[in-house]
Amino acid sequence: MYLDCFKNYGKPYLRIVHNFYHTENGKVKQKRVTLKNLGLLSNYDDGKPDLLIRLRQKFKNGELVDLSEFNLDEIKKEKDTIPISEINLKLNPKNIGYLFLNQIYNELGITEILNRIKSDSKIEYDLNGITKMLVFGRILNPQSKKKTFETRDQYLFPIVDCSEIKEVYRTLDVLEENSKKIQNRMNTKIKNSSIGRKTDLTYYDVTNYYFETMYGDDDVYELDENNEIVKDELGNPIIVKKGFRKKGVSKENSNGPIVQMGLFIDNNGIPVSHKLFSGNTQDKTTFKDVLEKEVDEMDLGHIVVVADNGMNTQENKYLIVDKENGYIVSKSVKRSWKSQREWALDENGYKVITDKNNEVVFKYKSRINEITLTYKNTDGTKSTKKIKEKEIIYWSKKHYEREFNQNKKFIEYLESCKEHPDKLKDKERKSQQFIKTVDVDKETGEIIHSEKVIVFLDKKLEKYKETLGYYSIVTSEIEEEDKEIINRYHGLSRIEDSFRIIKSDLEGRPIYVWTEEHIKAHFLICFIALTIIRIIQYRILKYEKKSTLNVDGWEQGITAEKIKEALNKFQADSVYLDYYKITEINEEISKILKSNGIDFKFEKYNIQEIKTLRTMLNNVGI
Repeated sequence: MYLDCFKNYGKPYLRIVHNFYHTENGKVKQKRVTLKNLGLLSNYDDGKPDLLIRLRQKFKNGELVDLSEFNLDEIKKEKDTIPISEINLKLNPKNIGYLFLNQIYNELGITEILNRIKSDSKIEYDLNGITKMLVFGRILNPQSKKKTFETRDQYLFPIVDCSEIKEVYRTLDVLEENSKKIQNRMNTKIKNSSIGRKTDLTYYDVTNYYFETMYGDDDVYELDENNEIVKDELGNPIIVKKGFRKKGVSKENSNGPIVQMGLFIDNNGIPVSHKLFSGNTQDKTTFKDVLEKEVDEMDLGHIVVVADNGMNTQENKYLIVDKENGYIVSKSVKRSWKSQREWALDENGYKVITDKNNEVVFKYKSRINEITLTYKNTDGTKSTKKIKEKEIIYWSKKHYEREFNQNKKFIEYLESCKEHPDKLKDKERKSQQFIKTVDVDKETGEIIHSEKVIVFLDKKLEKYKETLGYYSIVTSEIEEEDKEIINRYHGLSRIEDSFRIIKSDLEGRPIYVWTEEHIKAHFLICFIALTIIRIIQYRILKYEKKSTLNVDGWEQGITAEKIKEALNKFQADSVYLDYYKITEINEEISKILKSNGIDFKFEKYNIQEIKTLRTMLNNVGI
């Protein structure tokens, strides 16, 4: 029984209606009976908003009419029950957790731009639907493109109209071709949303992803009329196209080919831009390409780039300050100890933090240096720029204990090798910096070509032990407080966590597509999926009134793993006609709903109620 609003000759009227099911000629049918007409809706208008919503609530509470006046016994005789023989006992639940993903996906402008691309290119297949299928599948149930296609009907309301796997691979080609447009559109939508772009700190880092193959891609060389490789003035072969999957230094110790990814995220931990590079590309050389060809086009305004030691080159810093931006990058203490040692070990100038036992747990100090940055132009000339740079040295007891424990066995191993050099037969590369071998005559001590003897560099080992617990940062932001710079640098853990999510939760690797175009499209899908997850996390932090900028627990609203698990478990299963068995709204789903400003509870368990939830979500902006 419910309050219905219907139109008669264009005017809205109210009536009380009761729905029930009955069997007619062996078939189950739905029947609706009007119990009472209440007249024009305007008769109840009090001038306040949401009139119908308030009237329905009053009816539910028994305040609009006396519900006891309605005797439903006679109606119930007509089988106001679901026949047991008609109940669907076959379990086939459909996912409804994707409704949260769909809302953000649309708000990022992806549907709009893909529909425009489809129209302009006269594409006949469901370009946007297939992209949704790939993005949602990457978040909920990461699989190969083929398996994602085969499970495309897992959603309660169909999201894609696709019957051939070849349309999926065609979509990958289109996504790769339009990757920059899609990223720019997403950035514009986020900039103009209530979230906005926090670019006073912009984090950048590089990682790599491996393939389940031992074979990479060969370079393609320029050939002359005799099919011979053309060489340049220095005798090097001219490369027309560099191989994409290449063997390089894998960060997961894979022996197969890899590709490199450079990723920018903003101060809220939300991705800004990404770009892929050949597997043998050095980390430090990726920055110029991403900064000039990706980030510049996004018009982010003044940015401060935070990066690790791999990005700390003169050319990278030159590029940043030349565009009137700033940087905060780490500096290798072990490589710089010769110039830092005296200053670092001098206790004067340190600001000290102690624990309750008055033991030093953290100390830091800084100095301003004048440096000259050099940049090599494309024509071979060099440009220079003199700037002031703040150098910060800090020591942490926590970091010292961690490093000491990590290096304890290695140092003990080196010490034992002094008396037993045979242990160095299988010496690891790490030990090479502490030893050298010379040819000597054991009787005279003269250096000759005779027998190799291992000489330990004790002073070098002592210096190595001195550096434990020390870290160093350099920055162009010389007016900022030292502790603030340190805190900002520590936020780099956010981008490391983003890489972890792509690799683990989104299962971005190993990669099962093999063409360069499809590989790039695969990571665009991962990039979109990561952005959606980050926005969900951002909303929850805001709802719980937690800082979205706090580096110590900025993701603690809900982890990506829990989001994935909760959305997967949120399902609906058809029981009888429009009635559904719906998963209980758990704590995580409740948080996601409330962070969207929605307080929703299933009461009727029918398809209309699920559609109402969908409509409410679609009306939420980012």
